[in-house]
Amino acid sequence: MTRCVTAAASVFSTALLMLGFAGPASADPSSDSSPEPSCVYTLSAPQLVQVSGVTMVTATLAPFPCTGSIDPNSMTVCVKAQGDSTNGKCAFQAKPVAAQVYYAPYRPGTTYVSTGTGCGSVFTAEGAVCATEGPMSATL
Repeated sequence: MTRCVTAAASVFSTALLMLGFAGPASADPSSDSSPEPSCVYTLSAPQLVQVSGVTMVTATLAPFPCTGSIDPNSMTVCVKAQGDSTNGKCAFQAKPVAAQVYYAPYRPGTTYVSTGTGCGSVFTAEGAVCATEGPMSATL
């Protein structure tokens, strides 16, 4: 009987020792040092270009740098003449490369306005993250 009590006490003390070494496992999300997902989008001011001999107004919206688990996946850039009641002209790019818009007809002395929106997919529960840039203007 003494052997049974000694064996049980030995198993019990070994189990307690093992629990002391194992400890609980946990992950604290607030201690995660990864940055919040975001992208910087660079919008250009309207400028003049020649396309097949025609003077046009252009603007670009480019992604990067991006932080966190985000993948830039859509850029929309627009140009319009200031005071114009329409939306002007917009270009869309569904890849992580710059979107560029061309606006015509060019009217000398007019102020043109560029705006842009860039979005990226976040590989967490947050979904898409978008940022609006502009307006930027230039009298051309």
